[in-house]
Amino acid sequence: EEIGMIVNDLLTEHFPQIVDLHFTAEMEKELDEIAQGDKNWITVLRDFYTPFDATLQNASQSIAKRDLTKLSDEFCPLCDRPMVIKVGRFGKFLACSGYPDCKKTMPLIARIGVRCPQCYEGELVERIDKKKRRFYGCDRYPNCDFTSSRKPIPQPCPQCGKLLVESREGWTVCMACKHKVKIDEVEKVEAVA
Repeated sequence: EEIGMIVNDLLTEHFPQIVDLHFTAEMEKELDEIAQGDKNWITVLRDFYTPFDATLQNASQSIAKRDLTKLSDEFCPLCDRPMVIKVGRFGKFLACSGYPDCKKTMPLIARIGVRCPQCYEGELVERIDKKKRRFYGCDRYPNCDFTSSRKPIPQPCPQCGKLLVESREGWTVCMACKHKVKIDEVEKVEAVA
């Protein structure tokens, strides 16, 4: 998602001609003329590629220098320097700002604002497993092994007070008593309380 936005911004900034609708329409017209035998494909390709190659070389130098990291509010457990959010091929992660002196990396933890229903000490966080599936677990793991494949919501079950998780679209279900409640009804109860 965010990588797509970054790519779009970089294309718009460095290759404005290519993302321009007029350019695309003109290129399509020239390709049709090539298909009909009215234009020489080598000439069209050369006219496109010569300025494109120069733009590509310029962009590759300036993009490589751009720092796409963001400062996080976490600190490195090894050297106590601030951690930064980086984007890698598997998504976002935390890395020590002291690199290359400190090479510590950690997964980026997305807290969801729900206390662990098993140990009552930890907080539930969003994680991704090895098969790229999203799940929710206690941030005290391995001391607490609570997990849920469904996203927990902050409001407790109105019937028994235990953990509610998202079920089908627009619904929640209690993990303890299996009571089903529409999400908007749970939010109304929270707003009244």
